[in-house]
Amino acid sequence: MQDDSMRSAGARHILSAAVAALIVLWAAGSADAQGYRREDPDWPCFQRLMPSLGAASFWNGPNIAAAGDWRQDPAVTALVEKITPRKIAVADGEAAIATFADAPDPAAQDKATALTRAFAGLLELTNQERGQLIARIKDLGARQRELSNIASHAQEELGAIPVGATGDEAAKRDDLQQRFLYVTQAFESTQRTMRYACDAPVQLEARLGSYARALQARLPDVAAAPAKDPSP
Repeated sequence: MQDDSMRSAGARHILSAAVAALIVLWAAGSADAQGYRREDPDWPCFQRLMPSLGAASFWNGPNIAAAGDWRQDPAVTALVEKITPRKIAVADGEAAIATFADAPDPAAQDKATALTRAFAGLLELTNQERGQLIARIKDLGARQRELSNIASHAQEELGAIPVGATGDEAAKRDDLQQRFLYVTQAFESTQRTMRYACDAPVQLEARLGSYARALQARLPDVAAAPAKDPSP
């Protein structure tokens, strides 16, 4: 029985140490991630935090401010609201842009204005969606930071109790082990979610870049310019 108890205690000790190492690795991260967390301690992603996207990173066409309010143009508004949702495939969005641009031809100046307004609308709604995603990601980061602190404190308490403790000390150690296991499971679950969440803003940037190129390709007398890569 004593040997079984010692083996069980040793196994729990090894498990705790291994999981603690994972949490420490998350907290440390890469050199880039450490720098980004110094900028914002709740930002958990390896990608640099970009709170909003600027037009200059994607658009080489007419000035979007001079084009006027995109919401005042019903056709532009319909296009933007149709292709902005993430459930719409990029290829389908590009096809909708082509249909919009190739509609019965107004004056070239009006067409350029309409396409510029469409980009302005896509930029605005993309920034809105990215802002919501970033807020949720930062909530996840704050949760991970809190769980990491809880786990660190529990690990310190566990370290202060001998593995072979008996009586109340043994009961306290078992309680800490259970608490630590719960925190660890919550941490790992959130970490899995975070891996996908951190990719979402990048995907939105790429989506906007594809739409910008499709719009610019149809500007009258304006060659399509490749959208700049906004990632670090």
